[in-house]
Amino acid sequence: MKQAHSPSGVAAAAGGVFLWGCGAVIIKLTTSPITMVIFYRLVFGIPMLFALWWFGRDRTLPWRAASVGGVLFAAHQLANFTALRYSTVAVVTIFFSLQPIVVGAVSKRVTGEHTTPQFYLWALVAIAGCATLVIAANGQHHGTPLGNTLAVVNLFIWCAYFLATKRARATVGTLPWLFVMTVVAGACVGVVAVVTRQPFTPPHGRELGLLLALAAGPGTLGHFLVTWAQPRIHAAASSAIIVGVPIVAAVGAALFAHEPFTPVEVLGAAIALGATVVAMRYLPPPVTEEVAENTVRSQRS
Repeated sequence: MKQAHSPSGVAAAAGGVFLWGCGAVIIKLTTSPITMVIFYRLVFGIPMLFALWWFGRDRTLPWRAASVGGVLFAAHQLANFTALRYSTVAVVTIFFSLQPIVVGAVSKRVTGEHTTPQFYLWALVAIAGCATLVIAANGQHHGTPLGNTLAVVNLFIWCAYFLATKRARATVGTLPWLFVMTVVAGACVGVVAVVTRQPFTPPHGRELGLLLALAAGPGTLGHFLVTWAQPRIHAAASSAIIVGVPIVAAVGAALFAHEPFTPVEVLGAAIALGATVVAMRYLPPPVTEEVAENTVRSQRS
């Protein structure tokens, strides 16, 4: 039977989403200037991705396709990390989770993938659950107008990056894409750091540990899992799974960043997760398992 997502694609995307939620908490715990947090997160990730790329089967370097992704990813990182400094983890990540509606609306034009009215309905329910979480969180910690504005800007930049990745992954391997994209993104952030005269003092102690964890976990493994899943799952489905980011982030922030996670927030999280699972049942083909097989064959040839 044709499906809009394969089990392996869903599992990989869910694993990446969990790591991204953890990453939001790690960012909240850092104290370095935000541009330097982004810069070192990317720089520390490059050797890891280079090693994986070097020992992998696909040794191509898709500079044209991945450079576009790198510029978009650098912009996303700057908007997202800065928003996390000026707002709560829950507020920033709820805006991030609104992408199923944006991605679903434009995925037909960009990737040729269709959505259904039922998907939109359940995506809205999931977003309502996340909104419940955010409203409850705002009762404890209020975000600033700058933080909230950057969170909205980040939503649209991320959707552009997400769809660019989805489109490129039809012909480009996971590791070549991630390696080139990270190099380009690191160069872009480095230029911003130089222009804004940020201090390039290497981090040490606890801060170094946090940045290494951010680069290895959410930065490298998390993005590898989600990028690998792209040909194996409908764009809107993988986007819907990302609704889990604010849930993981809110729980982590409550445990490690002293941002309370109240019973009302728990209710909102449960609604969001349940509605996301139902929404994925209403996605039509393409047959992503066939797409995945074609991708693998093209990489081997």
